[in-house]
Amino acid sequence: MSVRQWKEVQEMSRHRVNSVAAALLVAVLQTTLLSADDSALWKEYGLVSTQQAKRGKLSYTTYQMKDLTGALAVWEWQRSAASKPCNLAPLCTVDDKRTIISDDNYVIAFDSVSPRKADVDAAIASLPNRKDTSLPALLTFLPRDGLVTGSARYILGTASLAAFAPELGSANPGFEQGAEAQSAAYTLPGSATPVRLALFYYPTPEMARVHSVNFKQLSNVFAKRSAVLVAVVYGGATQMQADTLLSRVQYEAKITWNDTPPPPPIKPLYRLLLNIVYMCLLLAALCTAAGLIYAALRIYRRRYGQLESQEAMTTLHLRG
Repeated sequence: MSVRQWKEVQEMSRHRVNSVAAALLVAVLQTTLLSADDSALWKEYGLVSTQQAKRGKLSYTTYQMKDLTGALAVWEWQRSAASKPCNLAPLCTVDDKRTIISDDNYVIAFDSVSPRKADVDAAIASLPNRKDTSLPALLTFLPRDGLVTGSARYILGTASLAAFAPELGSANPGFEQGAEAQSAAYTLPGSATPVRLALFYYPTPEMARVHSVNFKQLSNVFAKRSAVLVAVVYGGATQMQADTLLSRVQYEAKITWNDTPPPPPIKPLYRLLLNIVYMCLLLAALCTAAGLIYAALRIYRRRYGQLESQEAMTTLHLRG
């Protein structure tokens, strides 16, 4: 999934959120953020450096991460639940206090809520050591229907799990084996409060199968495995709500073939015929040049008396 496609999905889901669910979600996320260990989160997300900068009257802070996944995680974490998408960058949100932008392996936080597009582009262009990679494949499988805007949080380890989904901490999800997760909130018909979903992505189906058993042993938790995905509904959801949300999680394998395809057979055949024509023209030109040179030498020797008798050519002057 591209950055632009992910932004379009967020804008589509924003229209489906009711005000009551959004208000409740703000309270939940603020509680988890206040109890989170920020230093542990920054370390887990791969913070490399941070820097304060100014451009005219505009001040902002840049956060350099190890990769794009860490930058995405920080961008989702730093934005508020009340933020709205903006058009200054593919990953951009704005609220009453500041504007948060993610580009490649960087996150930029503007103190002003309304920076100009030219200022944003200039700030992004001045960033050193940018690394452009693809967004995590996990985002492709996150359900879109009913997704509460601003509720998604990327989970890369125990620190982010404790901050955004502490109810699942005792399941040992297997982050040391390469697991990653995305938590989000959803509005469902007949539900007064948002339903929480955590979607875990594992390197192999076998690892997903083993860890799905651990999730199912937790109380008030509903889990479902689909190939390398493990979807977990938690936070006091009913069986019907969990079944509704879990049914939206389906794994579809996508294969990307990076080898260069062989060229079409018409083009090599055309080039072969063209090379044959060129070779024939070259040989004809060489033969013509050699004949002209030989004739010129004989004419020269005959005119200046250097042509020997046995080499002379007898000419018959025949007239009709």
